[in-house]
Amino acid sequence: MRIICISVAILCSSLSTATLAQTAQLEGYVFEQDNRGYIQNVDVKILDKSSRAVVAQTTTNADGVFKTDLPLGKEYEVVAEKKLFFKKSQFVSTKEIKEGAKVYAKLEMERKPGYIFDVTIAEPRNGNNEMTVNAIDSARIDIYNNTTFKEELVLDNWPHPTFKFSFEQGNHYTILIRRDGYFNKRIEAYVNVEGCILCFDGLGTVEPGVTDVMSHGNEMGTFLANIELEPLALNKTFVLENIYYDFDKWDIRKDAAYELDKLVGVLKDNPAVSVELGSHTDSRGSDSYNMTLSQKRAQAAVEYILNTGVITSKNISSRGYGETVAVNGCRNGVTCGEEEHQRNRRTELKITGIDEIDPLENKSLKEIIEEERLLNEVLNQEVRRFTN
Repeated sequence: MRIICISVAILCSSLSTATLAQTAQLEGYVFEQDNRGYIQNVDVKILDKSSRAVVAQTTTNADGVFKTDLPLGKEYEVVAEKKLFFKKSQFVSTKEIKEGAKVYAKLEMERKPGYIFDVTIAEPRNGNNEMTVNAIDSARIDIYNNTTFKEELVLDNWPHPTFKFSFEQGNHYTILIRRDGYFNKRIEAYVNVEGCILCFDGLGTVEPGVTDVMSHGNEMGTFLANIELEPLALNKTFVLENIYYDFDKWDIRKDAAYELDKLVGVLKDNPAVSVELGSHTDSRGSDSYNMTLSQKRAQAAVEYILNTGVITSKNISSRGYGETVAVNGCRNGVTCGEEEHQRNRRTELKITGIDEIDPLENKSLKEIIEEERLLNEVLNQEVRRFTN
């Protein structure tokens, strides 16, 4: 008899549970305002309208669709949330519908003010063939928000040469792209900071560079950018533009200092690379004089770089070449115009060494920036100590 009672109790409980479990299926989709497409990975919460309790939680799929079951006989609020979008909600009801029936929700989300950064990573274009692009995949891509002190994106060994990221207004971001066999590339992005809608430092002047498609009073937009990574190779040389000296002098001018400061940034981001800074003159003047002058100029540039306290002497050296390595036929005894002579008066960067292990290889961008902040604090303390 006891067993029968238990069985009856279980049967009654099962019947009661079955009654309570009667449900309808909620099916919905989320899309961006102005029919810009469906939105994936949206967090969707369903709240009981009366008690405000969370009844169900789900996420939209790649097509912007979400599905879940809801108990019958109630009203619910469907709330969609995703970073960079304003929250959106809609009310649905399972009253007066049958078991297994469907109810539908359609949520149109509005993007917050900000910009989509749509990037292609590639090698520099060769010669005049602007249509040829050697895309680079398998890079590591880090984006750090210097305003909120948070990592925003980490893509390690990213299998594609393209990626997208959404910038929010009022923030300063650092982007670092690393790939074996190439110079590390750092870019600073300022988004509506100090009157700058979207400014980049370190992106370069690559054509087509950055192309903007703005809307909503410049509060929103998509920026298409080509980011070029320079291949690393021993003895490869680069001409440093705009490194000029006054006649017969080797002092670092303000315009040259600006260019050398940019070089400091490149070397700081590539501690595995050792370089030589070489100075060249034109053929006018004696050979010995030009050799001495070029050596003084190269050494002055290297000392300027070393005095920043960021680059060590093991990573950079100087060498004066005088007039020994001309890029054209303007040698002793040859009459040339001023423009031809100017081509020979140049400063070049030459790769003299590449370490097998990049000291930055196993560091996150957040760790790199935090170490830089600490170093800057130490250097500033040293400056204050000597100036007080």
